[in-house]
Amino acid sequence: MKKMRRDRKGEHHLSSFSPLALLRPRLDGFLSNEALTRKEYNALKADLNAVFKGLRATEFLPVFLSACRDAPPPVQERMDTVVPVWLREQGYLQPLLELVQKRQIAEEEQKRALAWLKAAGVDVAYVEKARSVSQFHKAYMYSDNSQGIIMLFWYSDRRRSRVQGLSFLIDYNPPWEGSVKDVMVFPQRTPEKARREFVDFWANQFPIRSLDPAEVKLEILQALECNRHEQIRLPRDLVRARDLFIKNVLTLPDTPETPPFTPEDFAHLSRSGRPAEAIMEFEQKVGRMVRLEDGREILIIGEPDDLEDWPE
Repeated sequence: MKKMRRDRKGEHHLSSFSPLALLRPRLDGFLSNEALTRKEYNALKADLNAVFKGLRATEFLPVFLSACRDAPPPVQERMDTVVPVWLREQGYLQPLLELVQKRQIAEEEQKRALAWLKAAGVDVAYVEKARSVSQFHKAYMYSDNSQGIIMLFWYSDRRRSRVQGLSFLIDYNPPWEGSVKDVMVFPQRTPEKARREFVDFWANQFPIRSLDPAEVKLEILQALECNRHEQIRLPRDLVRARDLFIKNVLTLPDTPETPPFTPEDFAHLSRSGRPAEAIMEFEQKVGRMVRLEDGREILIIGEPDDLEDWPE
């Protein structure tokens, strides 16, 4: 047992009690005061130095990030402005960068940690890519002259016991010409169950091939370039999965052939061009174009009554 000492009032205290144990309550009290939003930088810097006095950066930074997440929004905004400057001045950027790289920052605080580093002038692009690649699990693809499917899976928890994923349906017939036609978000599963539930159906019928991180990014972005060229809007389910796409596709490594594609490109394609769903509805109700092996294009007509619903 740890030895106890008695103070003058007879109260007991642990002689080995660490100031780190009191840090979160102190931070909660400190950050709950919205008067911080009106304090000048030098005063806030003095406050922060006092709160963290005697603690190593690798000890207090994860706690600080967690406390900021729970602070009132105006205080969060003020901290996001002040803290990057303070980190740079105090020499805390490298410890924070190492915590992020070693995944010693909780997942929900990673975004703010990266934002602080970026605001302080640290190039975090390679860090984000490294984090994404390390979360990469598997990717598969099958395609023929008519259609194709790309399936990408990444680890969704720190223990790497579960994966999540996206599938992209590609159509090489007119009017798609290689565009992304539809998207599905795979729910979280164990890696083994994800393989059985989502991949084996294709693997048992077609010669699917595995892709490495750079290859799957290339295939997906090349398909999206076809969406851009054919002026076909991104499928709604892909627009809804924007954050998953940016985090788990755009941060994958490039090849020399990988086309440039940014979140701004994603936003543009989300609202520009013909809706993918309208084209699919026409195909289901009226007919779809198919390119034959000799290059001829034919329209496979649906039920005749459906034609009345569509203008020429």
